[in-house]
Amino acid sequence: MEAGDFWLGVGAGHAVSPRRARALPSFGRRVARGTSMKSAPFGLGRSNRSPLRGVADSPLLDVNRLTVRFGGLVAVSELDLDVIEGSITSIIGPNGAGKTTAFNCISGIYSPSAGSVRFEGHRLERPLTAGICWRAIGIGLLTGLLCAAAAVDVDRLWLAVVKRGMVTGTPFTLVDATTRLRGYFRAELAIDQMAGKWRVVSADGADVLAITRELSEAKALRNALQAAVTARRVGPGTVPDTSDLADVVEAVPGARQLPTVKEHVLDRLAAGKKRIRWRGWTGLFVGWMLGTAGAMAVWQRGRRSPHIVAQAGISRTFQNIRLFSNMTVLENVLVGLDGRIPGGVLGMLFRTPANRRSEETARCAARDELAFVGLADDANRIAGQLSYGDQRRLEIARALATGARFILLDEPAAGMNPTEATHLASLVEQIRTRGVTVLLIEHHMNVVMRVSDRVAVLDHGVKIAEGTPAEVKRDARVIEAYLGGA
Repeated sequence: MEAGDFWLGVGAGHAVSPRRARALPSFGRRVARGTSMKSAPFGLGRSNRSPLRGVADSPLLDVNRLTVRFGGLVAVSELDLDVIEGSITSIIGPNGAGKTTAFNCISGIYSPSAGSVRFEGHRLERPLTAGICWRAIGIGLLTGLLCAAAAVDVDRLWLAVVKRGMVTGTPFTLVDATTRLRGYFRAELAIDQMAGKWRVVSADGADVLAITRELSEAKALRNALQAAVTARRVGPGTVPDTSDLADVVEAVPGARQLPTVKEHVLDRLAAGKKRIRWRGWTGLFVGWMLGTAGAMAVWQRGRRSPHIVAQAGISRTFQNIRLFSNMTVLENVLVGLDGRIPGGVLGMLFRTPANRRSEETARCAARDELAFVGLADDANRIAGQLSYGDQRRLEIARALATGARFILLDEPAAGMNPTEATHLASLVEQIRTRGVTVLLIEHHMNVVMRVSDRVAVLDHGVKIAEGTPAEVKRDARVIEAYLGGA
């Protein structure tokens, strides 16, 4: 089972965070022993909205010029469909007409190539909030810091910030590390040790200015050299007077100046600060921009996903049965209730009284859903042992358990005999009495004509007719394309 299939089949399931779960309709905190969930406060799946059969109103679901392309193949072309709250709307058409593709777009499995899908006047997508923007900026900043570290040479940065402190015997602290990091970007001179001798080196460790035998002498020499270099760094291309530096080194007992100081090291020191800063800031800026853009691109791809659609109050079944066949019938319905059970990880881990009450309430609600679809006596059976028709009913019970206000049924009567199809039609009508709006794909014309308020007909991805069942039944284009008339 694919992740997208799981989300829409069971609604907001295991991956919903406690914060989001609390935002969904939930149980009452306490249900008296022996009390049915139908009479309990905050009963699951029981809407206070009355059915609105045939009443003109603003649509609950508004599909506007929906187009889906797979490469050069247009599976659905500019589909317009309005579904009124409390109604039963059917989509019919020959195989390959684009019916399931339209369902997949509505449920978030596919993203439309063009057009829009609105539920209660809102797009079925995660809203862009300030919190999301700040998180993307934070990810970009972290990426920028990593890029800045790479731009200024990670090995030398590690040497300057961490290893040099260890060489001098200074305990590693965050304050000292920050100080050394700042010194590195300011191209300040540092102290290093090699072969038992102390060296005054450039910030990146590439150039050695002087060597002493004692640490105290090295510190004094470093401070003197740094003061001399800083005093003479007046602008780009300015090279300090090397004789003054030589005097500084010779003034420290035991210090030895290297010959390379007079040749090229001072040029490096004069430009080192600008070079390191330019690399660091460039890496930070480029990384920040790329990281932020990448984070927003990833968020955009998941902006309209099945679990977002499920949280909006939409659930669905699939053309092919998607049950957990090795679990019991009751457990399958409990999966649909999972996102609506209050409590967090700690409550489940320590089996708190509140958690146990919530689980008992969930079992009551699951049994009510099974009773609604006629499977109350099969609660403890393995789902895979049910007949095909009963497995279809179980899928519907699990979808209803999410508390959905809008349910999409993809060929629920497929594979059923006429008697089972008749019972299924009765179940769909009962679903409407709960205030749940139904969008149906079905090939059983008896079922469609019996339960539907409106029927839309697709042919090769294009809607060729829409109206009441009687109107569609008389439409010449429908007769030619689907019903087989001449």
